[in-house]
Amino acid sequence: MPQKADLIVEDRKIQVSNLDKVLYPKAGFAKGQVIDYYIRIAPVLLPHLKDRPLTMKRYPDGVDGEFFYEKNVRRIGRNGCRRQKCGVKATSAP
Repeated sequence: MPQKADLIVEDRKIQVSNLDKVLYPKAGFAKGQVIDYYIRIAPVLLPHLKDRPLTMKRYPDGVDGEFFYEKNVRRIGRNGCRRQKCGVKATSAP
């Protein structure tokens, strides 16, 4: 499988990389396989996700590694996701 590819989704070009990277070691699923799965189920899944909030929980080293929450809204919103304030203000810990 190539390490980089361009996906065309409607009128948008999305570059993906590291397609051989194993994301789910116990099942042996690589990133390219996960992308393929979501492409296949998108017609059924997307209507249920429309107008719902999205949280990006990132696992750079796969699901067995450390994770972090994507907080850079500009990065998340660049591919067509609408941004909206949720009405919750961040507070700092005492």
